[in-house]
Amino acid sequence: MLAMLAVVAMTYAHPDQLVETDWVSAHAADAAVRIVDMRQNGYADGHVPGAVPLSPVAIRDAKAPPTFLPSPAAFEEMMARLGIGDATRVVVYDERGGIYAARLWWILNYYGHTNVALMNGGWIKWTAEQRPAVTAAPSPGAAKFTARPQPGWVATASDVVGAINKPGVKIIDARTQAEIDGTELRGIKRGGFVPSSIPVYWEDLLDPQKKTFKPAEALKKIYEDRGVVPSQEVIAYCQVGMRASVDLFALHLLGYDKLRNYYGAWEEWGNRDDLPLATKK
Repeated sequence: MLAMLAVVAMTYAHPDQLVETDWVSAHAADAAVRIVDMRQNGYADGHVPGAVPLSPVAIRDAKAPPTFLPSPAAFEEMMARLGIGDATRVVVYDERGGIYAARLWWILNYYGHTNVALMNGGWIKWTAEQRPAVTAAPSPGAAKFTARPQPGWVATASDVVGAINKPGVKIIDARTQAEIDGTELRGIKRGGFVPSSIPVYWEDLLDPQKKTFKPAEALKKIYEDRGVVPSQEVIAYCQVGMRASVDLFALHLLGYDKLRNYYGAWEEWGNRDDLPLATKK
């Protein structure tokens, strides 16, 4: 009995949102499945058979505060163009362990499409296993995608201000320690961090070589050691919402269900003098 309990304890709460390369190889050609390649480059040189390309920068509108989300109509058109409909099983991958793919996972959930997963290990694992790559781009058929916004998935700057030191809410900073310390500005006017935020660097959630997500117990320890528990609401941020999405993905894997991405992120916060700022003492 104790052995059985140990096995259960090691499983993810939402294992369906993380699929292995074996599954992708077996199902990439299924009519109800769409594989999306979100690498920054390299698609034309070779990709997972049947995968369609989507630029990592296509799903954030820097000129659309306070949410910075593409409009429902724009997102519907984007998904339909990729052959993604309301019943499509979407599987996303990139070459960096999910930094780009997780943001599509998050925004699909925001728009009400929960049937989405990441390919564990992404392109790194696929090529390490010497799986086939093709250069031909597929021609997706017509699809109808319906955007059904779920506001609970996104946070604005005002939401973050209200969450500072608020009981029952944790703010997670997915950036590098140098960004948090203010020594690495990346073109942002102000360095520092959101007051009361907790650093959980996104790459700490991954196996450093394979770029696969760590086991459930290891992920659970990372967050709980920092006082982040499932009963709390979590708001994550980085610079443009990509690294934060990896944290949100890992948290959802574990069963956390009150998750928000501050999509304005440090690009907004660090460039606005009216927002509170904490710095290293």
